[in-house]
Amino acid sequence: MVSSSPVTHQSGIKYKAYIYSLITLLGMVQGYALASPWSGQANASLQVMSLAGFLFTQQKDTTTQQRFIQAWVFATSWLIASVWWLYISIHDFGGLPASLTLLAIVLLCGGLATYYAVTISLYFKWRHTKPWVSGVLFASCWTLAEIARAEFFTGFPWGAIGYAHTDSVLVVIAPWVGVYGICWVAAYVAACLSSNIEKYPQKRQKQKYISAAIVLVGISVLLVPWKPSTPTTPSSFSVSLLQANIPQELKYSQLRREAVTWYVDQAIHATTDLVVMPETAIAYLQKDIPDQAWDKLKTHFSSGKQAVIVGIPTFKDKLGFGNSAIALQANADDYLYNKQHLVPFGEFVPAYFKWFNNMVNFGITDFIRGPLRPQPFIWNNQSLAIQICYEDLFGEELAQRFTSEERNVPTVLVNMSNIAWFGNTVVVPQHLNIARMRSIELNRPTVRATNSGGTAIIDSAGTIQAVAKPYTKTVLVGNVPASDGRVTWFAQWAGRWGLMPLWVICISIVIAFAAHSRLTGHSKESLK
Repeated sequence: MVSSSPVTHQSGIKYKAYIYSLITLLGMVQGYALASPWSGQANASLQVMSLAGFLFTQQKDTTTQQRFIQAWVFATSWLIASVWWLYISIHDFGGLPASLTLLAIVLLCGGLATYYAVTISLYFKWRHTKPWVSGVLFASCWTLAEIARAEFFTGFPWGAIGYAHTDSVLVVIAPWVGVYGICWVAAYVAACLSSNIEKYPQKRQKQKYISAAIVLVGISVLLVPWKPSTPTTPSSFSVSLLQANIPQELKYSQLRREAVTWYVDQAIHATTDLVVMPETAIAYLQKDIPDQAWDKLKTHFSSGKQAVIVGIPTFKDKLGFGNSAIALQANADDYLYNKQHLVPFGEFVPAYFKWFNNMVNFGITDFIRGPLRPQPFIWNNQSLAIQICYEDLFGEELAQRFTSEERNVPTVLVNMSNIAWFGNTVVVPQHLNIARMRSIELNRPTVRATNSGGTAIIDSAGTIQAVAKPYTKTVLVGNVPASDGRVTWFAQWAGRWGLMPLWVICISIVIAFAAHSRLTGHSKESLK
């Protein structure tokens, strides 16, 4: 029996440390690429190259177990880099000790990363020798992990790689296949680039030139600035978006009354057609609002053509609290919208995790749910599809609102958010990219009113027409550009079947590759 020398063993440890450090760095780069602050085109290239770089690290001498672990490390580091700001809400505002907060974030991201570790392992088991064929399997495996993360256990799809392509040429397919279709294409490109680089030393001179050209063209295309055509239809209406920038730690205490005064005054003195307040702008139940502020709002908007949408908690006997929006206009009953897709632990607590919620202080954490297909707010020949904060992550759920009768098909998306929970962080541009993707997918303009940042007017092509300076007390006034009214293919199929078509297509592709591997009698692990 021959044992390895101490020098060889030490070199092996150093090599493993290098590989895991590199994989962790690549994962963090992919997380950063979702919303780097200066260049949308660079986001796309960073995302694809970081994923291709990870695949390149999976050399032929890597075992199945090592690949599973390394895929898990890559996905965990990417997800932590995407949602690290959860630390602020859980520790700073929820009061959970720092060590337990870090552990909770690692457990969350590590659990979600398991989807990718499993599916990437299947890719390496059944991949094909031809890069362009093998890329189909990798893209399908990756997309299965993305949509599993979006749907299982109520879903947490924040950080899907498709959002890195909001400004890249790949976004042209969003109205047909949505953000997860973009995920598929981005993963396919990454796999093809990685395979061409990996096999480069083994190729003949002519093949090397072809491989190098493929890599360069792939990177260059992603770097090409993409400027979608701006809608030429006239503006639908004018809007005032209120951003009070109330510190989260004072929102329900010292500044609660001051916030009511500011929001109500701004709404009453607005000259625009519509006024939108952010999520829980008025941090009182309606019956408890001081200084007769609600009566002032009701009186002002009981005549004329203006309307206001107010973010406010509500309460119904025997049902409980709602994270709600109430819209007021003349000659109509008050419109009530209750948030439907609630945030786990923040707005509802799964039965088996009540113990965790007893450790943090988020206030009310069990809200009632609104309907999945709510009636829109009908006003001034507009059908306004209201969503509250986290709900705009779920394009397939918003698409269901487009399968209603024609009068109820949304003309404008209205998002009301309070992301002061997460401080002055990358969460603001991340959420803006998400909102932009929804406008592109559904061919509808979006107006966003937030408490602290990301207040914006976005046209149906996903272009930001106006944006408020974050972390300032301000009112963003502008005109909402109309769309051409077309209902996209994505809205049609996702509105009827959700993400099921993607599940069927991707699973079918994986099964086909597995069957081919079995029939040809060689597992792709033999490629090691």
